[in-house]
Amino acid sequence: MENELIITPYKDVTVVSFQNVSVLDSVNIEALGRSLMELVERQNIRKLILEFTAVRFMSSQALGVLLQLKKAIDPGHGKIIIVGIRPELHKVFKITNLHKMFTFHDDLDKALQEFNIFMPRG
Repeated sequence: MENELIITPYKDVTVVSFQNVSVLDSVNIEALGRSLMELVERQNIRKLILEFTAVRFMSSQALGVLLQLKKAIDPGHGKIIIVGIRPELHKVFKITNLHKMFTFHDDLDKALQEFNIFMPRG
């Protein structure tokens, strides 16, 4: 399986961009989960931005992966920010009450600013 994540470091913040329109297939979700958990557990990432701009569909299993990730990052006082999520997917977070567990921003600049990283305007 080709890597469906683009991982970009910005100082001490890691941005993970999902490239697949659909995060539904259980095999892919498990692989994504392993990749994300590896960032947190092996590379000790504590500031994580998940960029969902490309994602149009997401299964409940994907929500479970995000919850596991949140539980793994919390003991180290880490934080996950979700960026660019479509309104219909954000609604799923609200229905399941998971919107209280994550921070959401419309764009990457705002998410980076929350971690005190300011991108130069070009």
